[in-house]
Amino acid sequence: MIANISDLPAAATFTPETPDQVALALCQARMAGLQVVIVASGHGLPPIGDLSGSMLLDMSRFDGVDIDPDTAIARVGGGVDWRRLLSAAAPYGLTGPFGSSATVGVTGFMMGGGIGPFSRCLGLAANSIRAAEIVTPDGIVRRVDADSDPDLFWALRGGGGGFGVVTTLEIQLTRMPEMSGGLMIWPLDRAGEVVPVWAEWARSVPEDVTSSVRMVNLPDGTSLLMVLVTAPRKAVSLRNDVEPLDALGPIQNTIGDTDPVSFMDAYSDPDEDGPPPAIEHVLLDLLTPEAVEQAVEFAQPGSGSDAMMVELRHLGGALARPPRGCGAQGHVDGEFSLFVVGMPGAASGPAHAVDVLSDYGRGRTYFNFVTKRGDRRSAFTSEAHERLAQLYEAVDPDGLMNHPQPLYDRLRPAPMESGGSAAIDTAENQPVSSSDNRPPAGGHHRRPSVGAGS
Repeated sequence: MIANISDLPAAATFTPETPDQVALALCQARMAGLQVVIVASGHGLPPIGDLSGSMLLDMSRFDGVDIDPDTAIARVGGGVDWRRLLSAAAPYGLTGPFGSSATVGVTGFMMGGGIGPFSRCLGLAANSIRAAEIVTPDGIVRRVDADSDPDLFWALRGGGGGFGVVTTLEIQLTRMPEMSGGLMIWPLDRAGEVVPVWAEWARSVPEDVTSSVRMVNLPDGTSLLMVLVTAPRKAVSLRNDVEPLDALGPIQNTIGDTDPVSFMDAYSDPDEDGPPPAIEHVLLDLLTPEAVEQAVEFAQPGSGSDAMMVELRHLGGALARPPRGCGAQGHVDGEFSLFVVGMPGAASGPAHAVDVLSDYGRGRTYFNFVTKRGDRRSAFTSEAHERLAQLYEAVDPDGLMNHPQPLYDRLRPAPMESGGSAAIDTAENQPVSSSDNRPPAGGHHRRPSVGAGS
């Protein structure tokens, strides 16, 4: 049973510790006729496909976090996850644009856009990238920013990756605000009553309030409706805003004062063992009463959708406004996100649910929620997609990087030895897994998302 990319049979796995070792690994992969697949936090099993002709490049040793409290800039290694960054920033009174999972890698999350508890007031996390150190497929270590390479810098801010190996990101942090948040929980059989109120409430809620609805069928047979709410202010103020929901009598209401680290520890998406579930996603422009009714119906046990979870996430606010000089994905083109999770191997039910509810949108997607291999057209404007494709061709003309969401599906066959493994140079300066032969970092994680998490 495969639950993690590190479990897949690849031709080789290297764990570099310096940018120069990354460059050497890319050179060795090219010489051996292998493609390169990047493993960062290990979160998720991306739709890569057959890895017998690929090298897994494990970035777990790039785990450094360096914070300048005067400029509020963090230099973050390519293998750092959100729990590590937030914990390092907290003593300085700083925080970052984190998402819904503590174990998601910062780099993949931000390069795929990045939405989380503060997104309706701060916008996409990708807009916080100030520079990157990247090893491009030609084996050159580059520092990329708005002045040194404006085209690549544009692509790295929300373009979804695939342009090389990011070894370090420089991120603009923010002063830690007052924060409140928590869950309101009802039995799922009250969803027909509660979700319409939430959908109407979301139309006029203040822009600094971010919320989502999750209708969940747990393995033990329990079915729950959960509304997660956050705001960068005191709980006494947020409780006033959620009064229309609280008046519906939740069986539990945990909204209180908190901070980013505590909130993430309490409400982070769970990491689960086992094969990856079936996931479908689309952006919606509106939630009419009919759309809400259909979403609630698909979430019910025995509905035929085989849904373990149906999530509606409120977007809009700053997420809808691309800032001046933004990158490839400066905003999210939808008011709500629909995310349906089904049992492993049971994709038809979630796919049908998303197909039906797609009538309330335009078929657009948010990149970090796209879980099927294919091109990226649904996640970008046509102009941005074309620009990304041209840059992708210029940066990686030979298709060295095997990205789970290529700009177009271009897989070159790898020459194989008769024994079934690609030939690897065994020169003395060849990169090795690690000095102590430690296996690749990873763990068993819940979803097969690109960049993972939000």
